[in-house]
Amino acid sequence: MVAPDGFGKTNLALEYADTVFSFEHVFWIDGKSPCFLRDLDGERIACVLMEADEAPFLTVLEDVPPLDSERVELLAQEIDRLLDRGCEVIATCVPTCDAFDCLCDRIKLSASDLLLTDAEVDEFRTPAERAETPACALPPAQRVAGLVWGDAQNGAPFLALALREELPADMLLPLFAMLVLEEGPLDDLAAFSPRIADLTELLADRYPYLGIDRQLERFCAAPFMVADIASAFAARLDLLAERSLLPDRDTLVTRLADALMARVRHERACDTVRLLASRSSRAKWLACRGSELFDAACLVPACEVYRSLAGETGGAGVRLDADEAVRRAMLDDRASACTAARRVAGDASAPPRERAVGALVLARCAQQDERLRAESIVAACVAAASSGGPRRAGVDGALVEDWAMAASIHVALSRSCTEGAEAWVAWYDRGARGSALGHASSWVLRRAALDGLRGDSAACPATVLDRLAAIVRSRVSSVRGPMRLYEAVAGISFERACERGAVALPALDARAALAVRSIEMTLYAQRAACERIESERAERRRSLAALPGAFGAEAELPLRVGLASKAPTLTVNLFGCFEVRIGDAPVDPARFRRQKVKTLLALLVLNRGREFSRDRLVSLIWPESDLESARKNFYGIWSMLRRALTTPSGDCPYLIRQQQGLRLDARLLSSDVMRIDEVCRELLFERPGHGGWVHLFSEVSDRFSNDLMPSDSDNAAIASMRVDYRNRLVDALVAASSRLVEAGDVQEGLWFARAAHQRDRTREDAYTALMRAQVAAGQRTAALETYFSCRRFLADELGIDPSLETMSLYREVIEAEEVLR
Repeated sequence: MVAPDGFGKTNLALEYADTVFSFEHVFWIDGKSPCFLRDLDGERIACVLMEADEAPFLTVLEDVPPLDSERVELLAQEIDRLLDRGCEVIATCVPTCDAFDCLCDRIKLSASDLLLTDAEVDEFRTPAERAETPACALPPAQRVAGLVWGDAQNGAPFLALALREELPADMLLPLFAMLVLEEGPLDDLAAFSPRIADLTELLADRYPYLGIDRQLERFCAAPFMVADIASAFAARLDLLAERSLLPDRDTLVTRLADALMARVRHERACDTVRLLASRSSRAKWLACRGSELFDAACLVPACEVYRSLAGETGGAGVRLDADEAVRRAMLDDRASACTAARRVAGDASAPPRERAVGALVLARCAQQDERLRAESIVAACVAAASSGGPRRAGVDGALVEDWAMAASIHVALSRSCTEGAEAWVAWYDRGARGSALGHASSWVLRRAALDGLRGDSAACPATVLDRLAAIVRSRVSSVRGPMRLYEAVAGISFERACERGAVALPALDARAALAVRSIEMTLYAQRAACERIESERAERRRSLAALPGAFGAEAELPLRVGLASKAPTLTVNLFGCFEVRIGDAPVDPARFRRQKVKTLLALLVLNRGREFSRDRLVSLIWPESDLESARKNFYGIWSMLRRALTTPSGDCPYLIRQQQGLRLDARLLSSDVMRIDEVCRELLFERPGHGGWVHLFSEVSDRFSNDLMPSDSDNAAIASMRVDYRNRLVDALVAASSRLVEAGDVQEGLWFARAAHQRDRTREDAYTALMRAQVAAGQRTAALETYFSCRRFLADELGIDPSLETMSLYREVIEAEEVLR
């Protein structure tokens, strides 16, 4: 069975073992275990299984790993031995590990063969879900077991499984682009992946969840949230950008977002930029695309992008603040609208258009005293524009007149809704329909209508009514394109004014009225979403504020899924010398002058990004102290560690706190603790990679020549882990020495045996490994000295004799006779 993870290969193998063998005479072998490669190299799989069961049996080889040609041949021979005995073999692997075309007697089930049938799709669905979307209507891309039977709202586990396959970047790039875009022509992918034409057939056959239709030359991938895609692909974006036709990762992300904008997927475009692009790139994209997002009534997603900037403006600060002020005003979030508007209206150097936006928003949202100041700014600018003053000051006259016309809407509305409507129509007919300015003026008109301003009872002139109705109808027409937000808002506000009796009823036909109402409902939905988001944030802030001491004061819950890979890597080395680096810059050792700070960081690193409970950490650092007192001490140590790991930008992305849980962000962590596990695994089971045994021995001698945290002699948890890591390394060195001596590489085996003996002179197996290597190398005298050292230690320290194996080696040395020729 050859398919990506998540297609149900294991479930199918279990069903076969149950149906055909009733789980009797069944052997299950985990291909991911290092023992599988060890036994395969030793050609022991078939013979051990056949000795264990004389009857014909089923063998399941699950998750066969990548194998070189030599190991593929060995596995084929093992399978042939089992088949000759009358046994059955099921092997499962991902597509990149399928190297078994040489097996002519195999029956291959591919990913397409494992897609769910209609009955299987409906098995766990409710009647309502079946009625809403019949199983027969689901495309192949949405029939993957891991998606249908998993959490429909969370695709992260499936993507995490999919990326365990370690696809080459040339294949990963179009896969990433299709998951982000979700659907479209295959030709569109050529802008991102130069090899898409060569890879289309391969991707279509092996990865059905991409929904590639080669006849129609289109794709329609299974739907995934952008947050799940970002979580899976963030660490690989730099590599993908190198394989694309684009200069860097930010360009790749913004081009994908632009493609989504062209598909009218504005919310997904915002999420893509927010979760995958750098802050400066987000700011530039939002400033460039702000007008389109306004026109499409995409307000809340744009607000979330703005919030994620955290002050980074990319040189477009005034423009971004002005747009945000209007978006928040449209969402009835007056406090946030005023905050953004003050930054613009109070900046005398701001461009006239943006400053006008701030003044208009403040004039409607602010408190009475601030509203009066904003209205005075509006009136002064109208007068300045009328007198031509700004032109003499070198300001673009068209911009000032445009600004004054929009400001005049507010002035007219202060007298009556009728005059405000007339001013808005005049402004619109001038052709001045800029992004934030147009929406600000329309919003002012809407607020006036909702506030019930009726300065006079005179009917609005018929010409104005007709013109307003024509504006709305023209945008409904397919020739002029879809209705834009500020046009719809003007129509909404005018209808409300008519309902209150301020003006006569507008002459809108049913189609135009439906378009206006549709955008009105969109605005209502977004206002509700904005209120919910802000309420949730406020609740989280209240929860954090309730936490005691510095821990609660400094806590910052993540409000979005950030792009962790953009922060510099935190490197912490614990073996030999305690060393901490942020990026390439070493952290000042003075920041770790308190031993408890070093101990806390070491415990978090040793936990490898997994969560510690606060009380568990407290008990490990102060095992003999009262828990309540130790907690207070812990808050101070945590604050010191946070300050020590602060980046040059002033934040600390490495430490994560969630209620009572504490951990390091594993995505940003690099440590020799992680490397020693890889070294031990290679010594025990695998063949060394680049550099071979010499490189591996050099790394053990240099990087791991000393114990874990040798300076920390007080903490019992660190001491226990120190002994554990020393034993694991000595175990691996002894095993490597035995493997090398058996393979005839005696000198290399002698190196590793000596390294094991030097690290721990209390272990008899280290003495035995050294003796065996010395005997194989012809060093009989050295072997005898090693034996006597071992015997003295065992007798003096433990009061026991050497083992039978050690004694046997001793006798082999003293009884050996040289053959003279």
